[in-house]
Amino acid sequence: MSGTPAAGGVALERAFAALRVLEPGCHACYVYDLDALEARGRRFRAAFAALDPLTAFALKANGLPAVLERLRGAGVGAEAGSLGELELAAACGCAAEMRVLNGNGRTPEEAGWAARQGVHSVNADHVAELDLLERAAAAHARPLRVALRVNPGIETPGHRYVATGGEEAKFGVSPEEALAAWAARARWPHLALDGIHLHVGSQLTEPAPLERALEVALGMADESARRGAPLGLVNLGGGFGIDYGGGVEFPLESWARRLAERVAGRGLAWVLEPGRWLAGPAGVLVAEVLWVKRRDGRRFVVLAAGMNDLLRPALYHARHAIEPLSPRAGASAPATVVGPVCESADVFAEDAMLPPLEPGDLVAIRDVGAYGAAMASNYNGRGRLAELVASRGRLVRARAGETPADLAARGRNDVLIG
Repeated sequence: MSGTPAAGGVALERAFAALRVLEPGCHACYVYDLDALEARGRRFRAAFAALDPLTAFALKANGLPAVLERLRGAGVGAEAGSLGELELAAACGCAAEMRVLNGNGRTPEEAGWAARQGVHSVNADHVAELDLLERAAAAHARPLRVALRVNPGIETPGHRYVATGGEEAKFGVSPEEALAAWAARARWPHLALDGIHLHVGSQLTEPAPLERALEVALGMADESARRGAPLGLVNLGGGFGIDYGGGVEFPLESWARRLAERVAGRGLAWVLEPGRWLAGPAGVLVAEVLWVKRRDGRRFVVLAAGMNDLLRPALYHARHAIEPLSPRAGASAPATVVGPVCESADVFAEDAMLPPLEPGDLVAIRDVGAYGAAMASNYNGRGRLAELVASRGRLVRARAGETPADLAARGRNDVLIG
């Protein structure tokens, strides 16, 4: 990368130095470029403008309020998978008609919230869930629009943990179950049961799986109409992949054009649920080099950030580009980049080509704006990192880092029995 690494017009080294004034003990942090985030939101909506879909950002990717608020300003709504994410969407000013409720383990509290506060639609994961939603909608006298999540049996490339549409996946109902439920929708008079939801997987870099999912959706819509239960809503989920350093990303605009041409004249409403594509490239993890260790000709670069801060490499074998903020002179050589967590899986990269590094240097781990801080934990007694947002040269600490004292203060003993 040429020039000084920056986010939102703020050099990353300067951002880290500013955080250390507030948090002298910090050794790593997340930084998000809100300008880049907003630009991606507008680009996504422009690509699919012919369909005029609800673009609902998958909050599981990044639930930082500053991120949600900036996307809301770009016309992007929210896809929530829990009661907490519903509350978060509302607190960030996301209107009812811009909220989608997802998830495969619906609770009475979630159903009640949706009926009481309002959502654009609910993606129901199985037919029995319709009874729960019906009771909630009736109790609050608010109809709920519902799409049934269908498992189309479509296999996708990549790690099996991000494949959600195959036959072994836990999500969704069979096509025949969905057709039977739509035909019997009079059983749930407080539900507008006229939608289909398909999400076949994540980090897709070519459109073939989405094309197959689309054909399943359209074929089922046609069959349901023949059975006297026409559909009005299609939610194609997300899964749009980004370039993590391999030079390949999802062809967003060309897929959007093909999608619009294929469904022209059908009169359907559309929902899309991007997460990674919007937020992933907007985030960077800045980490201090703690140690450089050599053993049997191998160089280990030990960072202050670990798998508790960025789980994707350990969980998915994912790889992120890593670069020093101020490269030292000298030839690049292979390095195993690891964290300080007491786990052999705490490895960010093997044989990464990096220039000479010394303790105290700072490196940037790229494209961590999605499924980075959102999946962080306190494993090994480590506080979650501060999250900074930058825009037009202004830097804000959006969430403070946790200290050891913060973790110790959580201890509580409430006698429940005896």
